[in-house]
Amino acid sequence: MKKIYFRNSMGWKTVFAVLFDKNEKNKQKIRLDERCENGDYVLDFDNEIFDHLYFEGGLGKKTSKIYPGALSIGVEYKHNENMNRSLTYLFSEEIAETGRVDNYVLEDETNLSYRDDKSKKISVFVPATYDGNTPHDILYFFDAQNLFCGAGNYTENGDPYGSWQLDTVLAQIHAQYGKNIIVVGIDNADKYRSNELFMNPDEFGELSLLATAIPEDDFSKGYLDGLADFMQSTLHSFIKKKYCVSEENIGIGGSSMGGIAAFYCGLRNEEFYSYVLSYSPAYGLYEMSAFKNWFKKKNFASCKKLPKIHIYCGKGDLLETQLIPSSKKMKSVLSKYGYPEDRIFETYDAGKPHNEESWRLVLPQSFEYLYR
Repeated sequence: MKKIYFRNSMGWKTVFAVLFDKNEKNKQKIRLDERCENGDYVLDFDNEIFDHLYFEGGLGKKTSKIYPGALSIGVEYKHNENMNRSLTYLFSEEIAETGRVDNYVLEDETNLSYRDDKSKKISVFVPATYDGNTPHDILYFFDAQNLFCGAGNYTENGDPYGSWQLDTVLAQIHAQYGKNIIVVGIDNADKYRSNELFMNPDEFGELSLLATAIPEDDFSKGYLDGLADFMQSTLHSFIKKKYCVSEENIGIGGSSMGGIAAFYCGLRNEEFYSYVLSYSPAYGLYEMSAFKNWFKKKNFASCKKLPKIHIYCGKGDLLETQLIPSSKKMKSVLSKYGYPEDRIFETYDAGKPHNEESWRLVLPQSFEYLYR
């Protein structure tokens, strides 16, 4: 018996849960009344009888189907301004045993020459499904220091939203799509963060007024090309030797500065990566003309392979409000320079602030897009 938590964001007057198995031989509709202290509805889900469910609030009002598997999860119903339909968000209410995290320190004197130690901390999430014989997909992700359940806070003053809980979301993705994914996290918590997640403005293009208005970060340097080469050479070679992986579906993701870094790396090495998760990306730290000039040089029409891209941004606080204009411009600019529109997916959520909880809730949208 597992707990399912439903957050009624649209204010339905009456909420029902519809439970069923994949053959729909067993089906049950339950009116929900029990609530948590925060107002979320609570449902006891018997995963020995049922394996699917959805929530509804009346005629034509329902979420998409949910595949809880063995996890205790939460679901939020929210109208999305781009997709004009219900979306299902998943997050962990209880930390489940979903796998292990292996930690390493890798050296690369050439590509990491900008660092005093010439090395990077790496955290590899190995899911419970891993048996050493079945090839797993690879997802490279920035900010390893707060990706997984139990991760420490990386800000000096503490981070109330903790980690992405990426491991629990991936367990859900496996239950829903049967996808086995190893996540390779790159730590970006030290003094080099604002440099190594940023393109060199002397080569890439002009910084915006937004970049110069952030006194705590110095964006005059950019070592992202070095970090990108480290990831594709030293790091990727290490992962191939250490784990049983497939190179047919390699992804890259990140948020904020990690969001622009994932975007840049994914398009810089477009034949290496299959998809890009660019959340709350800091595109606005550059003038859009810098991106246009770069896209023009890329000549997307001649590329043999181009990754799918999910661009997400919120508008729930000042920082997201500052980032959203450049995020909304990016698809049209990319398309203008030959990037196929059907390989660019956008979602926006005006109620979501700039933090890990928001990004965690977006992850299932990305995989729904990638695997549908």
